[in-house]
Amino acid sequence: MIQANFLYQFAANNNWPVAARSGKFTIGILGNTSVFDQMSEKYAAKPIGTQTIEIVKLTSISDNRFFHILYIDKSKKSELTKAVKEYKTKNTLIVTNWEGAMQAGAQINFKTIDGNIRYELDDASMKEKKITAGVKILQWKVE
Repeated sequence: MIQANFLYQFAANNNWPVAARSGKFTIGILGNTSVFDQMSEKYAAKPIGTQTIEIVKLTSISDNRFFHILYIDKSKKSELTKAVKEYKTKNTLIVTNWEGAMQAGAQINFKTIDGNIRYELDDASMKEKKITAGVKILQWKVE
């Protein structure tokens, strides 16, 4: 539930480029049915600005499909390299949950600290994608 909440917060509290502010706000979930279910139940009806949220359950990285946020679970970590390549020039925030994912190209990575889920953030990588971390997002990150 915490990861789903954080994903919604990343969507709502980061500043997205103008080109990404029309149509649906799309979040792809790869490899974690429980995060997908929680996102669908709790957040699918909530807007991101003027955009409605579309939550997509993925079994692999799909070419030519744009996502604002792409969450890749550790059970699908082998897909990260393809995702980094596919979304290199797109305004897609890649979020993961395993050690070493930041070095492999993720912009945000969940980690457990003292039994609590927190996240690390690569602000420079986000800026390359023209996504500016919001104040709340920066306050909640861990070093």
